[in-house]
Amino acid sequence: MSEKKKILIIYAHPEPKSFNGALLNKAIEIFQNQEHEVKVSDLYEMNFQAVATKKDFTSLKNPEFFKMQLEQRQNNMIDEIKNEQKKVEWADLVIFIFPLWWSGLPAILKGWFDRVFYQWPKLYDQGVFKEKKSLLSVSTGAPRSLYTERGLNGNISKILYSITHGCLYFCGFQVLPTSYHYSVGQSEKIAEECLLSWEERLKNIFDEKSLNFNGLKDYGERGLSQGKKTDLEIIGELL
Repeated sequence: MSEKKKILIIYAHPEPKSFNGALLNKAIEIFQNQEHEVKVSDLYEMNFQAVATKKDFTSLKNPEFFKMQLEQRQNNMIDEIKNEQKKVEWADLVIFIFPLWWSGLPAILKGWFDRVFYQWPKLYDQGVFKEKKSLLSVSTGAPRSLYTERGLNGNISKILYSITHGCLYFCGFQVLPTSYHYSVGQSEKIAEECLLSWEERLKNIFDEKSLNFNGLKDYGERGLSQGKKTDLEIIGELL
């Protein structure tokens, strides 16, 4: 048997019987059958606060002028936030399951990033989570053709770049290619096919290689070294 892993699933959909709920249940089933450990943060079930405020801290270093980044460095977050941070530190793989709403994350998931993530001492390929993997699972109501470079909604990899690169890789995560589930509300057949594809992928997810993003050494005063593909180009090639 392969090595047991620890998986954290961040789930952001208000309806348990939704397609996203089916993705969550299937992931739990597969990983438990493989005898991995699984933890789930069901953000709606938890009534997770989506807005970062002063109340996120037990005390303030500067009560006269609130600066989020300064306060986060004091390690004085409330238990709701610390508990999520501990889950991330525990996990080998963090999976985010959510629908694409208004070309972005559901507010409750964006709030999770705002409140739980902060600027750790080391970043990108030197980041504190460089031994961990991450995966986005994104569902859409529209077909794939609308999310290409010349599609009506634009390149979906660019839409999610602030998360895959700006949040996950920024903190050091190895980022796996995103699982896109297009047109899932249009027919049961499409939803079933997407769910089957998801199941097959998860069975061997720990054998997958992460996106080969550029490291800090690849950048100089004038930006990325000549001849190198940008990280956005690397993601876009997989669509």
